Amino acid sequence: MKPYGDIELQRRMVSDRYRTNTFAAAIREAVEPGDVVLDVGTGTGILAMLAAKAGARKVYAIDATDIAAVATDLVKANGLSGQVQVFHGRAGELQLAQKVDLIISEWLGNAAFAEGMLHAVLDARDHNLKATGRMLPSKVRLLIAPLDEPILYNTEGPGFWRDEIHDLDFSSLQEVELSQGRTIQIRVDPAAVLAPGQAFIELELLTASTEDVWFEGQLNFVPVRDGVLNGFGVWFEAELSPSVTLDTGPHNPETHWAQTYMSFSPRPVQAGELLKVSVDFSYDPDPDAVHREVDLRLAVGDDQLNYEID
Repeated sequence: MKPYGDIELQRRMVSDRYRTNTFAAAIREAVEPGDVVLDVGTGTGILAMLAAKAGARKVYAIDATDIAAVATDLVKANGLSGQVQVFHGRAGELQLAQKVDLIISEWLGNAAFAEGMLHAVLDARDHNLKATGRMLPSKVRLLIAPLDEPILYNTEGPGFWRDEIHDLDFSSLQEVELSQGRTIQIRVDPAAVLAPGQAFIELELLTASTEDVWFEGQLNFVPVRDGVLNGFGVWFEAELSPSVTLDTGPHNPETHWAQTYMSFSPRPVQAGELLKVSVDFSYDPDPDAVHREVDLRLAVGDDQLNYEID
């Protein structure tokens, strides 16, 4: 992933209309007149400036990358220097002279947690949020669903190897590719979803710790149609304000996150049958980790595969 100071990356995020418009609507609802607000990982400063325009008395914004200088210039260009103050530094080390009423942060990555910003947001919360303060997002849920995705599996995935190539047999490579635990961020066809997604992690940001980002257990799915289970999709929902939710699932508007797709050993399923899926999800909470990813193990029957999502 490009560093967050890269303007092209910032453009990709800001130009994600569903993402930006949903956060803007939530900020208009969440900010109360006279609030003091902290924006963690401010990037271009767009959320901080939206908070100021929504009525915040003071907005502090911080970013660990050089984009903080860009945000400072944009705040000035938009006539908001009197309300918005930008810091360049690590959010986890920020201790403001006054406690804030609301913390805003778009810290979400692939499978919600792969960008590794959660620890910084929670440290900033512990150091700077009033006891009566609020968080935006306030809640994050991670969901998974079984898929019958013939194109992603058979044409662009491990199933490709099953057909002979110039009368040569490459079929053994199907299992080799499956064992590599490939994950991609891609828009999953809503018609490929075999059963409604189920949440396996749910965080309340006011009280959560990074150690809460794990799950080990079994999820029971009931397919709504006959098909072939050949993959899984993972996405998140973020409750931003009481009436505004950002849902990155396949049945909602496309976002730059898309969904996390994982090929899985194919097996036929029937509508109404019970599909038992073992899930083991873990996240490294070490704020100094050089490379951060989330680890996911999925098992159905005797088939088990491990994935890294980064």
